[in-house]
Amino acid sequence: MNMKMLKISSTISATSIVLCGALHAQVYWDINGTNAGATNSTDASGTWDIATTSNWNTASDGTAAVTTFTDTDSVVFSAGNNVSTAAITATGTPTATNLTIEEGTYTFDGNLKLGAAATYTVSSGASATFNDAVSLTDNADFVIEGASSIKLSGAGKTFTKTGSGTLTLIDSANSDYAINVNEGLVVINRTATKLLKSIVVGASGTLQLSTSDQLNPLTVNGLFIMDSGVSDSLGQLYGTGSIQAGDNTSLNIDKGNFSGDISGDLDISISKTNGFTFNDGSSVEFIIGADGVSNSITSGDANMSELNLNGELTFDLTGADLTEGNSWLIVDVSALSVTYGATFSIADFSESGGTWTYDSNALLQFSETTGYLTVVPESSSYALLAGCLGLTFVMQRRRK
Repeated sequence: MNMKMLKISSTISATSIVLCGALHAQVYWDINGTNAGATNSTDASGTWDIATTSNWNTASDGTAAVTTFTDTDSVVFSAGNNVSTAAITATGTPTATNLTIEEGTYTFDGNLKLGAAATYTVSSGASATFNDAVSLTDNADFVIEGASSIKLSGAGKTFTKTGSGTLTLIDSANSDYAINVNEGLVVINRTATKLLKSIVVGASGTLQLSTSDQLNPLTVNGLFIMDSGVSDSLGQLYGTGSIQAGDNTSLNIDKGNFSGDISGDLDISISKTNGFTFNDGSSVEFIIGADGVSNSITSGDANMSELNLNGELTFDLTGADLTEGNSWLIVDVSALSVTYGATFSIADFSESGGTWTYDSNALLQFSETTGYLTVVPESSSYALLAGCLGLTFVMQRRRK
């Protein structure tokens, strides 16, 4: 009796497993019934709902009987390969375990969810725009070879971006998810203001900031691009990669250390008392313009934050007004506690007693004590002035 009950229970359990597997079927978008492909034209627009509208097919070529979507199915857009464009309207917030855009240009309206350990894929040449929230219910993989713009939501979740394509984040609601940019480009173009968490840009990845935002912490081992006019507030900055800044950009940092290179018109401010270090091997560029016009490293508050300079500074003098007496604040030593390390240097300058000198049709000096770069009279000018004074003195004596 007991053995019979055990056998029945085992059969039920096995059947349950099979049924649960079936609940996570892979289905293909298909609005033209059993005809091959997803549409009888090139437009496959339609409604994505739960268990109502038969716009799906279990056959990849679209020739099986159409069926409805079951929540947590894996979905592919589309059956066959004949879709050029499609406007998809989602109702009831469908949850897809995996979501794939194989070909064509898709626009999605209505809220969606990505299920547990989901993968979102956009094939090369395809594109997808999500005008309403796509929520992460778990960490997810985004494999983007084409292009996608998405309003993402997923507090505390992480997505990892691979593939050579471009993913643009256009969130309008606050959500503090984390990002790993392992490959390709991720563009942050959000109107949301809540702090993004733990962004890591891998050696083969690029992160582009198109709107002012808050990223914390940020590790840059690849490329971080800041568009012109953008400001960013970082709790922490680390990495060995590159930061490229457009005109009139700013970056506020609370703490960390950086071993990579920074180029462009980027004002850097250091806040709080944790301190920040530019490591040996790092490089920071300063764009020198009219008198007093340049980017600089300053304090972001009144805490006299520690700044350790162990790398190299470089000066772009292409647009510099090298009129004698002109000067530029490079490092605000009056508001920062600055330490110049043994490996600190300035490209093309020579140092003596904390003063760095370079002759570029004008004599330039950077003072570690003041933090200013200044155009000073050249030694030849001093010699000419001394000669003129001596000649004046001799002539006066002869007149006597």
